[in-house]
Amino acid sequence: MAASDYYRRGSLWALLALGLVTGARAQQPLQLLTQMKEQYPTEKAVYLEYRQDLNVTLKGDSVQVLTRHHYDMLHLGAQSSMYANDKVYSSHFSRLQKLEAQTMVPVGNGYKAMKVTSFKEKFEMQPGIFFDDTRATTFSFPAVAPGVRTVSDYTVRQPDARFMMPFYVGSYVPTRHAELTITAPKAVKINYKVFHAEQTPIQFTRQEKGGNVIYRWTADNLPSPPRDEDGPAAAYYLPHIVYYIEEAPAAGQPRKVLGGVEDLYAMYSGFTANVDKQESPALRHIVDSLVVGAKTEQERVRRVYYWVQDNVRYVAFENGMSGFIPRDAGLVCGKRYGDCKDMANLTHEMLRMAGVKSYLTWIGTRDLPYRYSELATPGVDNHMIAAYEPKPGQYVFLDATSKYTPFGMPSAFIQGKEALLAVDAKQCKVATVPVMPKERNLVSDVSQVVLEGNGLRGKGKLALDGYPKVERSYALDGTNKTDEAKYVKALLERGNNKFFVDKYAVGNLDTREQPLTIDYEYRLQDYVQQLDDEIYVNLNLEQPYAADRIDPATRRLPRVNEYAHTNHTRTEFEIPAGYEVEYLPTNAEATDPVLGFKIRYERQGNKIVQEKDVYVDYLMLQPSQFAQWNAVIDKLNAAYRDALIIKKKKA
Repeated sequence: MAASDYYRRGSLWALLALGLVTGARAQQPLQLLTQMKEQYPTEKAVYLEYRQDLNVTLKGDSVQVLTRHHYDMLHLGAQSSMYANDKVYSSHFSRLQKLEAQTMVPVGNGYKAMKVTSFKEKFEMQPGIFFDDTRATTFSFPAVAPGVRTVSDYTVRQPDARFMMPFYVGSYVPTRHAELTITAPKAVKINYKVFHAEQTPIQFTRQEKGGNVIYRWTADNLPSPPRDEDGPAAAYYLPHIVYYIEEAPAAGQPRKVLGGVEDLYAMYSGFTANVDKQESPALRHIVDSLVVGAKTEQERVRRVYYWVQDNVRYVAFENGMSGFIPRDAGLVCGKRYGDCKDMANLTHEMLRMAGVKSYLTWIGTRDLPYRYSELATPGVDNHMIAAYEPKPGQYVFLDATSKYTPFGMPSAFIQGKEALLAVDAKQCKVATVPVMPKERNLVSDVSQVVLEGNGLRGKGKLALDGYPKVERSYALDGTNKTDEAKYVKALLERGNNKFFVDKYAVGNLDTREQPLTIDYEYRLQDYVQQLDDEIYVNLNLEQPYAADRIDPATRRLPRVNEYAHTNHTRTEFEIPAGYEVEYLPTNAEATDPVLGFKIRYERQGNKIVQEKDVYVDYLMLQPSQFAQWNAVIDKLNAAYRDALIIKKKKA
């Protein structure tokens, strides 16, 4: 399709938005509003049209893409004014060419256009990103009210066709009609994968017209997506189409672009081909001093990895192609900061200097659901690390951006993901990152408590290992004493809100391979109950997951968990002088693949000892598992209610 045809079609869309063209979808404003309210009685708005039209062209040996976006929203309720503010993103890979927006106000049997005249552009930083070349153009639709339509049309040029974004079939409100079209020369081979469309009737057609092929996907009457807390990223459940250029001509011959893992790696290998052409003497000096006295290869790796964690600050910096090309290791070392690929390359280069073979490694975090075997595009990964192979086929994944993660553990957010390892300039291999077992992520709390009036006084030690330690170490790192005390109190809190920490000491904060410890003393007021000469003491001072029953009638999405873990609690209660045990709670347990517990009571001399273990063993809990989760929660709550009863001895 010629560019003039492309813009002529855009003009046709504008006429449709103005209601000046009649057709199958042309309806009078009141009739349209009534119909949509009946169809979506609880919704604030609906997209009448949600579409993208890609035009792929050849310019010499390069492939360029121009994408027109058209969004037409009908506002149904008063609260739809929340959608009056909108924004369009652009970057090095997606350059905004033209933007128009207008509110269509009902007038008689048609609409009157009120154009948006104020557009503001600014850099928009994502949380945790130091610099990002993404720009946001923000604007507000005027006169938003029930019955009006807000229409935006904009065009984006993508100079590098390898970095095309997926099309999500539908949006955050219901969608009456969604459509994606790709028009490309026959010599350009387009491939695609459709995800999570099992319940979405997407129609696909392929039509040859002149020297072009037109690919079209359409879907109608789509409901709004589910919204649940702790749900997975949208790519895990929303229907979407990932399209990519598999082959395009170069010098008159077919050329592979993204035809598989080998092609993706060829692109990545090109990004790193010119890095570290000259060795840094300063970096060599650091490495030589680090490995002195190291008796094993693994010890050399550990020392290098910890040095990068300790001495190089992670600073996310995304600016065009520099978001994919690592900086020289000597430069990163000298500046003492870098992003993930900089730190990965620094680790890799230092290990080379230490005489250890390692691999630059591309990987997607758990926000991305794709595997290289099903989709081999830059959209599969968003992170870079290094990998070490102590034994053939056995890998240690080294993510120095995760400061407190100990050697031997991957960062929590890449567990279970596939990684692409650079073997040499031509060869790569795919390996799977292990998921850490629940026993590796242990929170252990051992305490001794005594009766004090109508409350308890206790002292104990909390020890956190694995990912719980990593998480808490980040929270405690660099905090002042006031904030630290508040955090520790919240971490230790138990029983009720009349809990006071009198003294505490934090240990092993900077010792990665030892548990983080907190020695503490506390008071808990108004906790025990007394009836005549009997005292009721519930030794379940902490009750994890007590309020965590899932309502399968309202929750539709899986639930995401950062890591599997085990909580172990040992509580030693001293029986006061002059009292005897009237009732000892019964032992209880339940085991299930995703959740389990065991609570045991035992009398040891003048003490009652409760041992409690609760484990969670999933990264993503599927709706089909909600019932078994709830069954264990019900048993756990019953066990939590069981209290110790002590009684005054008779004279």
